[in-house]
Amino acid sequence: MKLVDIYNVFKSNYPKYVIMIKSGYFYEVYGDGANILNNLFGYNIKNVSGSKRVGFPLVSFNKVCEKLSKFKINYVVIDNNKCICRKKYNFNRYSFFVDNLDIDIRIDNIVKRIHLLKDNPKVNDILDYIERCL
Repeated sequence: MKLVDIYNVFKSNYPKYVIMIKSGYFYEVYGDGANILNNLFGYNIKNVSGSKRVGFPLVSFNKVCEKLSKFKINYVVIDNNKCICRKKYNFNRYSFFVDNLDIDIRIDNIVKRIHLLKDNPKVNDILDYIERCL
């Protein structure tokens, strides 16, 4: 079974959790969890089988868990297709981080598109309009 398939099985049982799957000397995180770890740690996102994925080494595991705990984000740890650890908070902030990531991604995309327009004479009109909205 592929790791992404394992992720999908556990995600159906733990929909608002970051699912961390141990794979050799690394942990892999898919979907929205990958976006959250990218935002919190700057881990690179890769596309695997149509899913977003980040990976981090075993030595970073405690650091990742501590930060997820600090922000009260629920998480599950999977090893050999079994849940070996589950951290649940009464006030889970998973959705808050996912929703804000969408906004951050949109803002980043707008900034990138404006940079592409910097040689266009209309870029100042666009910037003026944005500044008036703020």
